[in-house]
Amino acid sequence: MRAFRNIIWLRSFLLPLTTALWIGVTSCTSWKPVKQPVPETIGTERPDEVRIYLADGGQAELRSPRIIADSLEGLIQRGRYRDDVTRVRYPLSEITSISSKQTDGWKTLGLVGGITLGALFVAALASIDMGVPDSRGSSGGSSSSSSGSDTQFSCPLVYAWDGARWRLDSGTFGGAIFEPLARTDVDGLDHATAENGRVRLRLANELNETDYVDAIDLLYVDHQPGQEVVPDGAGQLHVVGSLAEPLSARDDRGRDVLEVVRAADGRGWESSPTGRDTAVAADVRSAIELEFRRPPGATEATLVVHGNNTAWASWLLHDFVSAHGRDTDAWYASMNSNPEAAAAVGRTVAREAFLSASIEMADGWQPRGLIWEAGPEIAKRQALHLELGAVAGDVIRVRLESVPLYWNLDQVGIHFPAEATVGAANVTADATVVGSARAVMESDGRDVRSLLAAEDGTELALETGDAAQLEFDVPPVPDGMSRSYLIATTGWYRIHVRAPDKPPRPEVSRIGTDPLAISRLSVARLNEALKRLEGPAR
Repeated sequence: MRAFRNIIWLRSFLLPLTTALWIGVTSCTSWKPVKQPVPETIGTERPDEVRIYLADGGQAELRSPRIIADSLEGLIQRGRYRDDVTRVRYPLSEITSISSKQTDGWKTLGLVGGITLGALFVAALASIDMGVPDSRGSSGGSSSSSSGSDTQFSCPLVYAWDGARWRLDSGTFGGAIFEPLARTDVDGLDHATAENGRVRLRLANELNETDYVDAIDLLYVDHQPGQEVVPDGAGQLHVVGSLAEPLSARDDRGRDVLEVVRAADGRGWESSPTGRDTAVAADVRSAIELEFRRPPGATEATLVVHGNNTAWASWLLHDFVSAHGRDTDAWYASMNSNPEAAAAVGRTVAREAFLSASIEMADGWQPRGLIWEAGPEIAKRQALHLELGAVAGDVIRVRLESVPLYWNLDQVGIHFPAEATVGAANVTADATVVGSARAVMESDGRDVRSLLAAEDGTELALETGDAAQLEFDVPPVPDGMSRSYLIATTGWYRIHVRAPDKPPRPEVSRIGTDPLAISRLSVARLNEALKRLEGPAR
């Protein structure tokens, strides 16, 4: 019955939005239906508040709304004061219509930054194919609860206290789905604010998985105003200033996408899912090519990418795990007991699904490194150092490539010249690592500081709905300086799947033998989702 309702609703409400959902609205504090789609490339501004109308006749007003997988998440006011809120989620399949609230005249408005194609395809396939058990868990806010989503599978979430409320700031060590793949992920914290010499963070598992967290440290770097600190995949910290915008940007389908990647404004590029054939190598990969002006004499630069994985990428990872069927538990056990086999799977995923960066040289495109998996919950800024000595001329051409519909890229820029890096592993005086002064579980007040103090194999296991609050002591910011906070988190997670009594699907055996197996799997599932969106409901 749920699958039938999803198809009916997808056909009547989601399908007209597959370009993305935009509308121009007017009037002070009036509610206007979201119903007129316009092109993705029109300038947008995220709504502060939406009103949703539910299939059961109910309605709710949500602040700070956003799409997470196949659900709409936001804050609901609980009491008299504005900061007395609860974070909730409603499945898209239960929403019949949405209105947005405007407070200051005509604006072109993007609903929750646009309902992405990835989220639509997840909704099209998830409840029909996967039969994942319902999970309910706690989420951001002061020990509040939310309606969990069956189709979210990613990594632990980190919230930062900004002085007034908890703000989602990081999804950490994405892709580390086996114990041998445990890694340290360094991520910037945009909202962390020191109060009375302390920074407060909240580590939460809101998804259908078990998170194993071995260590957490707070990092801070004091730098000149106007600079920012951006980590790369190896944990090196790059201090960068203003970014040069691309001169041009086109994707693998020839679309001009410059306007959606030139600035971090919430309008991201996602590759086109249509017209792809699993038998054609060019169709099973997706890319964006950008041109930048090279300053005279520049021999190095720092590429900065602001973006994240889509809901589709998260769902497809779960689909790959569940494809092992009745052998899922045995497969997990074999990976956790055989680091070499787990590493081989990790390399395959990195090669295909991470965002590979290449630069055009006289003899063709040359690889320069990877932008690491970033999870679907929140966009991250990641850096990649580029050597430009072999680039001819005054234009730098960069190619970013991955699995179709795996990434949403909000901004791609280059900083000239590349600043010195600050080693996160071998900390210098310019970067300081701070261990937690306090770490307690929200459910029972249990002290877990010792479990998170060092990378020593003593892990904090977080089940769905578990959360811990941490506090870090920090000194005042020196006069005339600015400070950037980052978090270094070590661990891995196990995705929960229902393991029916079915044999493993054929694609399992192709991973590791076909260099494009993950890309072909993604395109095959995208084509299936398109057929279900376009076909008649039965």
